[in-house]
Amino acid sequence: MDSKTVVIPEVSDSRKYWFFRTEGGEFYPDFKINNFIALGWDEFDNLDELRNSVSQEAVETLKSKFKEKYEDERRYGLAVNQMITFVNTMQIGDIVLIPSKNGRDIAIGEIASDAYIYMDSSTSFEFDEDIILDEDQGYTSCTYKKRRDIKWLKVIKKNKLDPQLYKLLLAHNTITDASNYDMYIDRRLHAIYYKKGKVNVALRVRQEKGIPTRTMSQLLSSTLGLIDAYEFNNKELEINDFEIKMMVESPGVIQFIGYSAAATVLLGGLAMFGFGADVNFEIAGQKFDIHTGGAMHYLEERNRHEEEMARIQAQKLKSSMEDLQIEIPKELK
Repeated sequence: MDSKTVVIPEVSDSRKYWFFRTEGGEFYPDFKINNFIALGWDEFDNLDELRNSVSQEAVETLKSKFKEKYEDERRYGLAVNQMITFVNTMQIGDIVLIPSKNGRDIAIGEIASDAYIYMDSSTSFEFDEDIILDEDQGYTSCTYKKRRDIKWLKVIKKNKLDPQLYKLLLAHNTITDASNYDMYIDRRLHAIYYKKGKVNVALRVRQEKGIPTRTMSQLLSSTLGLIDAYEFNNKELEINDFEIKMMVESPGVIQFIGYSAAATVLLGGLAMFGFGADVNFEIAGQKFDIHTGGAMHYLEERNRHEEEMARIQAQKLKSSMEDLQIEIPKELK
């Protein structure tokens, strides 16, 4: 039988998340095409001065200089703090979200460089029809000097966002700390990921009708039933700590969060629907083997009764997922 290895990405606990405005979407195409973000107030282009502004005294000195250079800027304290955040607080590996005009698209990327000063005022680019050829959007080159390189990971349409992320679109500051929304952002980047010692599995419900109570009940009971059908170390602890977070508004998301062994059983059940193959999961350096040849086995052969119970629960899980039009994560297809 064929085999497949699925490496579950590990998301750092220390990673922060930022919502970064694009001057009403004006700079969105330039940011997206040329892989950067930029902050204004170009009179402050001495990055060492900004990096060294860590004491309250240094910050106050910076504010005084700012008031002299930008007399019309009323929120000078905020502006200084935004510059310090851009240069000092934001880090390589952090996640940035930027909105297009009217917030129709949200691009998600990873910070790939420290802050630097961009000196070349000319900008060259290749046209990307999906981004550029929009009669309402157009293209404007950003000339701001303070920049960071970005590796763009995904673009999401506004109508596909988790409702919780709509709140970010209301933020007025150029830079907003979005770390409290990490779960909603992480699951848009990865359907399956490992963070804070647990595996997260996000299943997207595509059904647009109301959710039948019986179907949802069967989905939840068959999930726990499938995990309970197998024996593994610390089984009771893992089952008791197995979490389910739901935002099911047809369509919506069902997210399972659990320790590796319990989550691997669930992933093995989902993989059985995606393809008939042996599956090897690698989670934070540990390897778990799932065999899906008709009956799923976990790590070692179980007796026929356990196999039959697992098969029944897996079929119930499959049935309820089909009823809810839940999409199998692409990693398991």
